[in-house]
Amino acid sequence: MKISEQHAMQLWHQLFRGQRITTLTLREAAAVIESLPEDSPVRLRLSAELDELRVKAVTRE
Repeated sequence: MKISEQHAMQLWHQLFRGQRITTLTLREAAAVIESLPEDSPVRLRLSAELDELRVKAVTRE
């Protein structure tokens, strides 16, 4: 199911608003990204952000 960019941004902010980043959070974030159309600029931006968050999460472990 594809979602709008606006809805994806709302979900993204809910996932990361003041919460600890867990493996589940990262999986849910990836699902949000996958729900966006492949040519979406928001998808590209969120993918880059997710990559950075994964690096930070691994660094903290």
